[in-house]
Amino acid sequence: MRQAQLDKVTLLGTLLGLASFFFLGYLTYRPNRLASGSSLPVWEAVSPLETAILPGLWALILLFVFLKGNNKGLNFFSGIAAGAIFFTDFWLAGISAGKMVAAGDQIARVSLGAGAWLTALSAYIVLFASRRHLAESKFLKLTVSIWGPFMLLLAAAGGHLNELSITKEFLAREERFIFEFFQHITLSGLAVGAGVFTGVPLGIWAFRSRLAEKVFFFFANTVQTIPSLALFGLLIAPLSLLSEKIPFLRQAGVKGIGWTPALIALALYSLLPIIRNVYTGLKIIDPGVIDAGMGMGMSRLQLLLKVETPLALPVILSGIRTAAVQSIGNTTVAALIGAGGFGTFVFQGLGQAAPDLILLGAIPVILMALAADILMQGLISLLTPKGFSGGQR
Repeated sequence: MRQAQLDKVTLLGTLLGLASFFFLGYLTYRPNRLASGSSLPVWEAVSPLETAILPGLWALILLFVFLKGNNKGLNFFSGIAAGAIFFTDFWLAGISAGKMVAAGDQIARVSLGAGAWLTALSAYIVLFASRRHLAESKFLKLTVSIWGPFMLLLAAAGGHLNELSITKEFLAREERFIFEFFQHITLSGLAVGAGVFTGVPLGIWAFRSRLAEKVFFFFANTVQTIPSLALFGLLIAPLSLLSEKIPFLRQAGVKGIGWTPALIALALYSLLPIIRNVYTGLKIIDPGVIDAGMGMGMSRLQLLLKVETPLALPVILSGIRTAAVQSIGNTTVAALIGAGGFGTFVFQGLGQAAPDLILLGAIPVILMALAADILMQGLISLLTPKGFSGGQR
């Protein structure tokens, strides 16, 4: 049953990729950075020989859909073909952009169209299905995951994507991009760290006390219902007042805008998944295990550290995983109150009506969230005892 479902996922990705190839614009040509552009289908943007590459790879995957079944080798080659599509999609766009700009005005901009982005998404869907099929073989799973992006990085390093509009936006802001990357990852990381430092003890307390459970979950659930921008705004006035009344705080950099309200708000948002999973991880432990530990003469602290925490750890890490992905996304909005991060590019792009500048901020956030999710999944898998599935949610 599971295998058939995953085959349907591969089929969905393949049909979506073919539909994007035939029915959506592949590139958008604009005479300058801010002008509205014209959408070009793939057969107008790419040479006839190059045009055949993508549908050929999709046809190959479609063949694998009907042949592969439980065959690990064909599942592996399906993932390899998906990686090839991911790489070829951007590589062809970069080559075509170079030809268009060389043939026209140097201030012209060539952007990826809906068809190119949807092709990349479709390749990821097929890749995801292939990874699930290859779950028992870590080497094959890793190979299909990284080879397409690795080839794309080589193409970018070789300058083959330089004429794409999003690459031009990056090259014009390279130093700022690196600075905002560290701002974004530091702010979101500190917020999750503060959430863990606060949420783990609160989750343990909630497990021990019925009253604490009601109070903490009410507070954490209430915070989650407040939109992020509204919560940032609510913190501006009290923090401004505190920094004005207490010189030490002002000298320490605490003020109504910037990092302080952003860090507090992001840490508050991370509390619910952490508290909930700490509470759940402790709750699902078999009471017989606790009784056995107490029968051996263990104290409450020893039970917590040596029995309960190791058993609950996969579930706790799953909550931290959720908090990390959520924090990376919410940090984008923090740019509106001067906290920096990739949201700076997103909101600059919105103000300038420059879609590629928006993407320059949005795409790294997506990639960072995916990377955090994958790293946490690996950590959960590594620390989950055999035969125990509590961390796989």
